[in-house]
Amino acid sequence: MFLKMVFFLAAVFLPWINEAKIIETITVKDIIPLMDEDAWLVVDLDNTVFEGKQALGHTEWFYDKAYVLMNNGMTLEEATKECYPEWIEIQKVCPVKSVEPDFIPAMKVAQQRGIVTMGLTHRQPSLANSTIRQLSSLDWSFYPTAPAKNTFIVPSTTPTIYTQGVLFTGEYNKKGEIFVRFLSITGQRPEKVIFIDDKRSHVEDVEKALMEQGIECIGIHYRAIEYAEKVYYPEVAEFQRKFLSVIMSNEAALLLMEHGLE
Repeated sequence: MFLKMVFFLAAVFLPWINEAKIIETITVKDIIPLMDEDAWLVVDLDNTVFEGKQALGHTEWFYDKAYVLMNNGMTLEEATKECYPEWIEIQKVCPVKSVEPDFIPAMKVAQQRGIVTMGLTHRQPSLANSTIRQLSSLDWSFYPTAPAKNTFIVPSTTPTIYTQGVLFTGEYNKKGEIFVRFLSITGQRPEKVIFIDDKRSHVEDVEKALMEQGIECIGIHYRAIEYAEKVYYPEVAEFQRKFLSVIMSNEAALLLMEHGLE
């Protein structure tokens, strides 16, 4: 009778214990108390660490272009391939800003405590140099406490690269799957991972992949971008696009547009 009760309780409570729990927040202040020396801090980039400083180059511009093509019959992969060459050129000159002013200072404190930090982004490897430059412009680098210092590719069906503490998974690979492969290549197994992303689906994906490996994961659905000052305006982005070689601020573009310059 006692053993039956034990098996019953295990059947009831073990699924509950292993169930992924996601924390939603709009501020990094809620994440800081979760950080400890046993945890890795793994962070998405676009709309989490930074966003485009002006309309052209903001991720919403890319999504808008892709959705138009998809509505016209293209697949997601076809639309992405169509948009990406121009996206690469835009990112070469696109300045960025922090989504939340306190975010990078919080990561710096984590680094000072020796906490492992790394970026995990759906950006393609072709954007690696531009991305590192954008992070540097914010006085930030994952490299000092990154889990690996070398540059290498993680085997997958589409290109990936790990460099300067950032894992570029590409648009079509799942973040969780590539991150687990990254751990296998480096031979590392963190006791706990704090993963921060503005998209809940990505948080769920990484949590699931790590739980299957028996690694504790605290998933953070970080929604600060929803409350940030609006940057993306389609009409402003299209105007800025005409001056891509000297990408201009929203304020400068609006001023020229008001005076009828085309």
